[in-house]
Amino acid sequence: MDTAVDQSIFKVELFRKRGYLRRKCRVCGAHFWAPIDRDNCGDAPCSDYTFFNLKLGVGPLTVKEVRDRFLNFFSRRGHEVIEPKPVVARWRDDLYLTIASIVVFQPHVTSGLVPPPANPLVIAQPCIRLEDIDSVGYTFGRHLTNFIMGGHHAFNYPDKFIYFTDRTVELAKEFFVDELGVPEEELVFKESWWEGGGNAGPSFEVAIGGLEVATLVFMMYESLNGSYREMPIKIVDTGYGIERIAWL
Repeated sequence: MDTAVDQSIFKVELFRKRGYLRRKCRVCGAHFWAPIDRDNCGDAPCSDYTFFNLKLGVGPLTVKEVRDRFLNFFSRRGHEVIEPKPVVARWRDDLYLTIASIVVFQPHVTSGLVPPPANPLVIAQPCIRLEDIDSVGYTFGRHLTNFIMGGHHAFNYPDKFIYFTDRTVELAKEFFVDELGVPEEELVFKESWWEGGGNAGPSFEVAIGGLEVATLVFMMYESLNGSYREMPIKIVDTGYGIERIAWL
């Protein structure tokens, strides 16, 4: 499905304004955008871990400090902070665990059956992915038995637009570069596709120094048994890895 996506969705305003280049990774073949000329997508295993040598402008941060900065950053930009929900997805009959922050709003909000608790909103949601457990240790710290996903979400209706691709990428740049002090030349936005919990859409995987730290999903489809139907609601579904960001 991802190969059929209109590639213009990846041409966001930030890339044009700041001169980001679109390149193809020589290792995995994926396309990506970066502010400097480079030959890999910036994510392991295509790139070595180089983030160990980074010096953040704010200095080392704990997981709690990253979580608080994330929530406060988006709160200052008009997002209402929502309390996290249980890791057991008891509101679902097709999913046992909360695997991502968007699961909190599936299927009732994403389908349009009920309105979101706020729009836009931000949440720091504890998650469990059983499929990650076998990767613990083997991926040299990238996977844990559980993790906190920082998610900012916007729900765009036919008669009410909040924001979509341009603002989402702009916010990612502002958070990592302006808020945390990551050098902008370290940012890489890798074109990708994400689906889970019954929805799907094109996405950017954000990498810094060999480490994927966020995924920015532009949720546009309902997915069922390999088939896709376009949704009237277009949803910003982001997942920032709070523990991974604390690792920088």
